[in-house]
This record gives sequence, structure tokens and C-alpha cells, in this order.
Amino acid sequence: MIPSRVEETLPELAPFIHAVNGRRPDDGTWCEAWTVRDVLIHQTGNAEELARVLQAFLEGTPVPTRSFAREEPYRGIPDSDLWKAFVHHCT
Repeated sequence: MIPSRVEETLPELAPFIHAVNGRRPDDGTWCEAWTVRDVLIHQTGNAEELARVLQAFLEGTPVPTRSFAREEPYRGIPDSDLWKAFVHHCT
């Protein structure tokens, strides 16, 4: 699921994916009031932001950070599309 070059760079992804895939999206987590899906949405937004900031850095252009509103587009999409977005932004 995760390309090997990404897994080598981000080895914590494998345990995260295993943990998320072993639970239902609406299961609770150690983060009070957050479901597994909420955590995945949050991490997808984080991955998008990191990719955006790193790309700007590599291009030598400044980029302002955004708020947690970056998670909103992921709240209404199906779980399968959420996974695709997460993997895409991690890659």
C-alpha cells in the first residue's frame, strides 16, 4: 500500500496503517472524543500540509501555514478516498 521509499523514510507509517486497518472508522481512540476516522483525517491534513511546505522549500519559495481547516475537505469523503488521499500526501 505504501511505496517502499516512503516506508523507508517514514517507518512509523506501517504500524499506524496496521492499527487503523485493525479498527472500524467509528471506533474510539486514546485521543478523547476522537474516532479512528478523526485521527486519519487529522493525519491526512498533516501529510498534505507537510508536502505543501516541503515542496515550497524545495522550490525556494515561502509558504504560510494553514489552520486545522485543512481537514474539512476530508470529513465528507468516503473511507476509501480518505485512504487514497492519505497515501497520496505521504508519498
